[in-house]
Order: sequence, then structure tokens, then C-alpha cells
Amino acid sequence: MPDRIELTRAMLEGAYATMIRNVEKVSLEEALFVPEGGYRSILGTLKHAAGWSHVYHSYAFDHRPRHWNEIDWPHGMRDRIIASDQYLMDVIEWFKESHRKWIDDLGSVTGKQLEEQRPLHWGEEAPLFDIVTRVARHHVYHAGELNQVLSIVRGEAWEEGEEVEENNISTVGHRVRPP
Repeated sequence: MPDRIELTRAMLEGAYATMIRNVEKVSLEEALFVPEGGYRSILGTLKHAAGWSHVYHSYAFDHRPRHWNEIDWPHGMRDRIIASDQYLMDVIEWFKESHRKWIDDLGSVTGKQLEEQRPLHWGEEAPLFDIVTRVARHHVYHAGELNQVLSIVRGEAWEEGEEVEENNISTVGHRVRPP
């Protein structure tokens, strides 16, 4: 039976895999897409998730934690993304780097250390286990967003094959029940 440390790492690994599957093969055109009424692109959402992962990691493990304005952003902290394939690849790699840091540092944590209070960026403290859980939930939350936005930009019915009807939306052309 896995111990709590193994379960913690597995939870974070699963959340990371869910997120990274959505972005590893995304095109630049898809990454720049913003749904009608939205304000954050797929690339912007990934950058947001990666940034907070770096901040939470820094607060959990660094002797001098670094906040949003102090972390090492790809191409520096900026208000607008760079619309290029290289920038997209760099942000994806930055997300992967954050995950590697989490996994490496969790590799040397004991069960007792999982329960130790660590600082959070808003001044409170929480057990390391709770911080990892928060980061994993954040990854999965945004992975769901990315999955939905990708289905919109690709013109795919993300619910294909489900036996449900959509409320107040015509299902013509993307009916979820077999004809």
C-alpha cells in the first residue's frame, strides 16, 4: 500500500499529466484563441497556472520565498504574451520546470514534513500536503478550462458520446445521443 508521500506525488503527477496533455500539441493559433466574452487565451491560462505553481513551490521550499513579481518568467514578466511558437514552447517548458521542482523537492520530504506548516503567499500557513493538494487542484481546474476552450476552437463537441442533452442549446450538428 502506498504511503502518504507516494500518494501526494501521484496526485501531483496526475494533475500535471492532465494539464500537459492539453497543451503539448496545441498550435500557436489555438494557443492564442480567446472565446467570445473571455479575456484569457489558452497560452495565458497556461502561463497563469505555471506562474502560480512556481510561486507556491517557492513559498513551500525556498528559504527566501519569491512572489509573483519575483519569479523567473519566460522572457521576463510582461503584460502581453509574445505571439510566437518559441514563446509558447518556453511557457510549456516553464510549466514542466515547475513540476520537476515540485517532484524533486517532494522526493526528499518525509511523512512528518508533509504535515509541517509552510508559508503561503498571502501571509497564512498550511501543511505542505494541503499546499500540494491546492496546486494539483489548480492544475486540474485549468486543464478543464483548456479542454473546453480547445473543443471550441477546434469545433469539436467535447461531450461526444455522452447520453445527455444540453439545456437551451440546439444540438443540431453535434447531437450527443446517437441518431
